[in-house]
Amino acid sequence: MAAKTVVGEGALIVPVELPVAARRLRDRMDPSAAQGVPAHVTLLYPFMPPELVDEGVRRRIAQIIGREAAFPFSLSRVGRWPDVVYLPPEPDEPFHRLIAALSEAFPDYPPYAGAHAQVVPHVTIAQDPRPEYLAAAEHALPPMLPIRDVAREAWLIGHAPTQSWQTLWRLPLAGGSGSSR
Repeated sequence: MAAKTVVGEGALIVPVELPVAARRLRDRMDPSAAQGVPAHVTLLYPFMPPELVDEGVRRRIAQIIGREAAFPFSLSRVGRWPDVVYLPPEPDEPFHRLIAALSEAFPDYPPYAGAHAQVVPHVTIAQDPRPEYLAAAEHALPPMLPIRDVAREAWLIGHAPTQSWQTLWRLPLAGGSGSSR
């Protein structure tokens, strides 16, 4: 019997509800939006390909997510990296706890493949190498802030190379009743 070829890609995220104006800006300026990725704070990416997520993995993820209580957060300021304009959530401690716990449970899948010594929880709004493109996003965002939301659940999303990202599993945080999304 031939070995199964792994082709999918997964991510664990906390979805974020953006107001219409911010969502439209992100839809135009963040390429991942066109690929079906909702506005979110990343917990683990890249994560295990969906075809490898078995019942034991699902149970472990659910335990970790279920230990963190649902929590309100706001997006009140604009941040910038060389190729990204983002909104950092405040408070960020619950996101850091989830990232740390998931990273410890799944050491083969460090956040951003270990590319960053410090992971900064954030919602990407624009991504592009052109500074003038990012400057436009930086200028457009402040009147839309603050954005307030409540983290009630985490999502496992995934895709295959020729497919858009799909929500595969919704995991409630403690006391989170899920969302209407």
